[in-house]
Amino acid sequence: MKSLIALAGLLSLATAAAAQDVDRIDTNHDGQITRAEFAAARMANFARFDRNGDGVVSAADIPAIARFRPSIQKTFQNFIANADANGDGVVTRAELANAPMPVFDRADANHDGVIDRSEMATLRAGLAQMRNQ
Repeated sequence: MKSLIALAGLLSLATAAAAQDVDRIDTNHDGQITRAEFAAARMANFARFDRNGDGVVSAADIPAIARFRPSIQKTFQNFIANADANGDGVVTRAELANAPMPVFDRADANHDGVIDRSEMATLRAGLAQMRNQ
């Protein structure tokens, strides 16, 4: 579960470094995060994690990210392994667009395709706990 929450901070939620960022994912401000909003937030931050600007997310990007959060290195490696559909060691935009969204699926506790206010509160608490470790 901790690695899934960490993935939320990394790419799946992408902008969820702070609880207020969860609200930014809710682009229509209806108090819910749809699967489409979640996927859009993840894609919007692709370049943020492509630290060397080569158009893919790969192990070459890890040192730049780990410099700011050393604890994220293992999570980042796991993300690449899970999202790299063709096994070439890099995650392209297309691979990310088609990658599973386990964080969304876990946060959507009632499996209705929407993270509601209650589920968001649980997600925020998990993210806060992760940041405090």
